[in-house]
Amino acid sequence: MADYLDQLFDSDSDESEFSGFSEFDSDIEVGDLSDDDIIPDAEAADDNWTDDFSPLRFDEFNEQPGARLPDGFDVDTATPMDYFWLLFSPQLLRSIVAHTNGYFAWKMAQPDIPTDLRWQDTTEEEMRAFLAINILMGINQLPNAEMFWSSNPFINNAGITNTMTCNRFQKLVQYFHVADRSTEPGRGEPGYDKLFKVRPVMESVSRTFQDIYTLNKEVSIDEAMIAFTGRLSFRQCMPAKPIKRGIKVWMLCDARTAFLARFEVNLGRQKNQTEHGLGHNVVMRLVDHIYHSFRWLFFDNFFTGIPLMKELLEKGLYACGTVRVNRKGFPSQLKKPAEVRQRGDFKIMQLGDTNLTATVWKDKRLVHHLSTLSDPTVTLPVQRRCGANVMQLQSPHSVNVYNMYMGGVDLHDQYRAKYDVGRCSKKYWRYLFWFLLNCCIVNAFILYKLTSRRRIGRKRFIPLDFRLELVRELVGGYCKRKRAAPEGRGRDGLVEQINMGGHVMSRLSDKTKTCKYHTRYLKQRKETKLGCATCGVHLCQDGCFARYHNL
Repeated sequence: MADYLDQLFDSDSDESEFSGFSEFDSDIEVGDLSDDDIIPDAEAADDNWTDDFSPLRFDEFNEQPGARLPDGFDVDTATPMDYFWLLFSPQLLRSIVAHTNGYFAWKMAQPDIPTDLRWQDTTEEEMRAFLAINILMGINQLPNAEMFWSSNPFINNAGITNTMTCNRFQKLVQYFHVADRSTEPGRGEPGYDKLFKVRPVMESVSRTFQDIYTLNKEVSIDEAMIAFTGRLSFRQCMPAKPIKRGIKVWMLCDARTAFLARFEVNLGRQKNQTEHGLGHNVVMRLVDHIYHSFRWLFFDNFFTGIPLMKELLEKGLYACGTVRVNRKGFPSQLKKPAEVRQRGDFKIMQLGDTNLTATVWKDKRLVHHLSTLSDPTVTLPVQRRCGANVMQLQSPHSVNVYNMYMGGVDLHDQYRAKYDVGRCSKKYWRYLFWFLLNCCIVNAFILYKLTSRRRIGRKRFIPLDFRLELVRELVGGYCKRKRAAPEGRGRDGLVEQINMGGHVMSRLSDKTKTCKYHTRYLKQRKETKLGCATCGVHLCQDGCFARYHNL
């Protein structure tokens, strides 16, 4: 109870202060504040805030942003799967195969577990096809997985049906694992990890994300939610969000390209550590690999606070974010200033001679920002609609750049949420795995768009095209069915008539007509009364029925 009360009243660390999105779909907190919302200690900090501006000092960002492709990687011929393997490495796939087979062996060794005679060890080719099927299920969505193998031609998916049987797919789902279950520490034991079951994948993709790409100058930090309604100690409930219950992930993305560079799963308060607050600690952990690079960071009012802005500045990082006016140290003159009344009015104050500035700008409502990257003397034009009229307004620099670069994480979420991966499960770690696999696909698509010079014969190559081609390449020529295609072929390599699914050879008419195969391909005239009842095409019995349907 004491921890709960500390969490409830700590304004710098608690998520409960977040009042939800406004009617304008903004994460900026607006509205009137009561006297109870203002922290009394803030008055003492107002002495150093001034509207007599001093020059700001900025260091230049001098890194070369973009993809860092390995030597020998040919961007002229590289396919979506080649880019995918840069992020989801073949070594990781081999480890998943080994862990899946190992989990079956571990499971069968448990007491009172009957031997599963229907299982046979999986292979890399089969695991690639399994992942491809799960990707395709996100594109062609159906209420349950069994419907993809339905006998109803209006429902089933022929590509999935021809690749793998439903029974085999369910067996792979049953024993699928990405970590060594036999070495997992129990709850309360040394080394216990809530994310043990997915930790190898997290470490692998985190490493590839950072090695393959250099961030641009502008970086955005925000949260993402993985929908999950099962029982879980770190499941979040956020009624104001589109995904109201699930697993929260902190994400750092390139603000220009939406490339995901770093992420962290929110596990709740760890060992009652509340120093600086949750938002402050999350930001510092996400950016510890880009200290002193003089990048610009953008985040919303959940993270923004004066101590965070100061510490980032000491670490060589500039930042800008919306802020809640009841944060400690925020100048009281900017909370509800009398001179900011009309739309487009603003007021800016600077903290001593430092780079830290506080801004209030009147849009439809008051918007507050803290920034260490904005010159308080710079204003930029913006347009706002008021009915049929267009208003020409002036906005501070902090407002303009925040609106321009804050959307990196949101754009990545749009790419990811458009086509989900995987199926529903009772196991939370599988949602995390499919999330990471989906992020690899999105990042691979971003790298492809940035670097590829491959000729594709079309004007646009959208994420859907990328996923469909990736699915085809992952499946390759794999086929795990009892009625495999090579077994149903004759000596000449053609499918025999008895195996022609859906095509029936029968008498079509009393009058003879020319065989379509002889006429079109052999340039000969041969008459017959027989043909394919399904296609309505006359075909003779001299092998033309099989050859025509194998074209």
